[in-house]
Amino acid sequence: MTDVTETARELLDLPFHRANDIEVVSATEETAHTRWPFDKSLVGNPEVPAVHGGVISALADLTGSAPFVGSLGRYTPTIDLRVDYLTHAGEAELEGFAEVRGRGETVGRVNIVVESGGDTCAKARGVYKLAP
Repeated sequence: MTDVTETARELLDLPFHRANDIEVVSATEETAHTRWPFDKSLVGNPEVPAVHGGVISALADLTGSAPFVGSLGRYTPTIDLRVDYLTHAGEAELEGFAEVRGRGETVGRVNIVVESGGDTCAKARGVYKLAP
């Protein structure tokens, strides 16, 4: 597996990611690992407290795109993203892990796991446009 971490980091160094300290930890053509530090501003339900679901889906999308962005050297628009929320994400760092399940000429498919403090809080499946 070819390491494409630097390319993914460079292309995914976007204002939203910088403002939230979101990091591409590593990326290959087949996998990715991302990290989003906890901040109280991410809480969507203060009674639990639980991180907002949009935060989880944003991290899943970034993580899913990283193997493709890194290996192609360009952005890959999201065609579809399905997120299954398994339990709430608490006051802990979030980590995303992606594994490419298929790569065709025009689309790529990936499975994603999002963890909160080491516990799986969501699983997602993403489809990304690979052809320009």
